[in-house]
Amino acid sequence: MAVISALTHRSVELYRKLFPIPCLLCGLPAHKAPLCQACIGELPWLETACPRCAMPLQSAQICGHCLHSPPIQQHSFSLLRYQAAVPRCITRFKFHQQLQFADFFAGHMAKQLQQRQDLPACLIPIPLHPRRLRSRGFNQSLEVATRLAQQLGIRCRPELLQRVRNTPSQSQLHYRQRQRNIRHAFASTAASLPPHVALLDDVMTTGQTVAEAARILQGRGVQIIEVWTIARAISHY
Repeated sequence: MAVISALTHRSVELYRKLFPIPCLLCGLPAHKAPLCQACIGELPWLETACPRCAMPLQSAQICGHCLHSPPIQQHSFSLLRYQAAVPRCITRFKFHQQLQFADFFAGHMAKQLQQRQDLPACLIPIPLHPRRLRSRGFNQSLEVATRLAQQLGIRCRPELLQRVRNTPSQSQLHYRQRQRNIRHAFASTAASLPPHVALLDDVMTTGQTVAEAARILQGRGVQIIEVWTIARAISHY
């Protein structure tokens, strides 16, 4: 499946260079991106948010929830609000082999993150369980992390975190159910870990998945943990 996905992606890129491909949202010519300029402009870009959990706010200040119950990560960044056309884009990316979205998301994330002077030593994509990876054919977080790390000049280290439990999808579960579902889902067998890392996932809702992964890394001595996601859902915890 991974080989088929790679060949499909390369075929699409070759075809795109020769012929304009329709925007995956409206059908108008999109040229180099999976979306046309009009649809890109209408995406709900996340401009100001809580620096700890990336919850959308009117100003970049720590939200009340993080003041009361600080998350494990010291910083969070998200590119988009999980609204409007964003769920459709991520669904096409994850479940319909639209890997051109990996370049699109990574490129826009890099434009914002490359201005920082204190980047982490590496990116660690949230892993899929081997059984789900075989079924899907690729890990969407790894696809974005590989491209983003290259553009930022840092390493992508997927081997530092493993998914050891094949948990049901978090999307249909409530907050407490998500906590129980994701518990003990990750492990790390790395001999040593960098002191400053960033976890990369596609969507953060309640933050339970990245919190469990961060807990494993913190237990292995990582001092500064960031969470980077494509989109942030407006969660009420």
